[in-house]
Amino acid sequence: MAVLDARNAVPKPVRSIGVIAALSACLMLGACAQVGGGDESGGLFSALTPGAAEPAAAQAPSDPRLATEYWGKEYGKNPRDLDAALAYAQNLRVTGQKREAMAVLQQASIVHGSDKKLAADYGRLALELDQIGVAKKVLAVADDPTNPDWRIVLARGTALAKEGSYREAITFYERAQALNPGHPSVLNNLALAYTMSGEPERGEQLLRQASASGTENAKVRQNLALVLGLQGKYDEATKVASVDLDAAQAKANTALLKKMVKLDGKPMTPSAPDADTWAPAVVATKAPVPVAVTKAAPVAVAKAAAPSAAPMLRASKVETGFGDATGSGKAASLFEAD
Repeated sequence: MAVLDARNAVPKPVRSIGVIAALSACLMLGACAQVGGGDESGGLFSALTPGAAEPAAAQAPSDPRLATEYWGKEYGKNPRDLDAALAYAQNLRVTGQKREAMAVLQQASIVHGSDKKLAADYGRLALELDQIGVAKKVLAVADDPTNPDWRIVLARGTALAKEGSYREAITFYERAQALNPGHPSVLNNLALAYTMSGEPERGEQLLRQASASGTENAKVRQNLALVLGLQGKYDEATKVASVDLDAAQAKANTALLKKMVKLDGKPMTPSAPDADTWAPAVVATKAPVPVAVTKAAPVAVAKAAAPSAAPMLRASKVETGFGDATGSGKAASLFEAD
């Protein structure tokens, strides 16, 4: 019996979501590289968080490591100083010490829990570390309806997408789109949320728009190739992927995608739901998220294991440059944020 999503009665194709998850696990399109840091949590929704704000200038050194040392001393003098805490945490994040930065922001929130700047940095870093429960609560504090920031709105949508609430995520992505029309990161996330909700044609349209925006974003093109392949448009998927990958890599990716779609059933199509093959997407169990800074486990999503004999897809070496406070620009996983 077909079970429809209670929010808007749009059926969700479990089989195709499973294909996307499995492809992500196989390093499809460089999916395991985190944007803006060395942490790799893996999974479908890694590398979603916006880049941190630029560290405070003041009289601090310009070198990130020296600046981290400087702000660490300032913070040590007075841990209740919000500016010092924010600057110290920002520089810790830039130098790859994300969990240390999280501890500083967590401590600052005890005293300055209602500060929106603190909430923005704390929530976005929590999201980057896959502490979804913390991120959702803190980003809600950071989101100021009287002075909205599209990055915060985008991050709130991403927190929902990470736990599988794609339809709810779309609401926030559309709000971010209204605040910053045509931004590739917003279009990319909105497109993938629609695809995961069973509307790949709508996702394709948005990814084409993002790809044609004039911004060189390899990941948008690779995601477009993925969405095309999920619809059975394999030749076009290979052509799009070949812009950033060599011909052999693009063909190998498409071949594995085609094989997995066949094993999973059939390509995603906008046709009427079938009572035997449609059901709601599996959503991660919402277990309590500890506030303590611990190693966060990747959020569970619907899974479909690739056959053991299937070749591993080659990770893309293309650098995207989005959301990286250091400017190094690393290949990211499916969803993007700035």
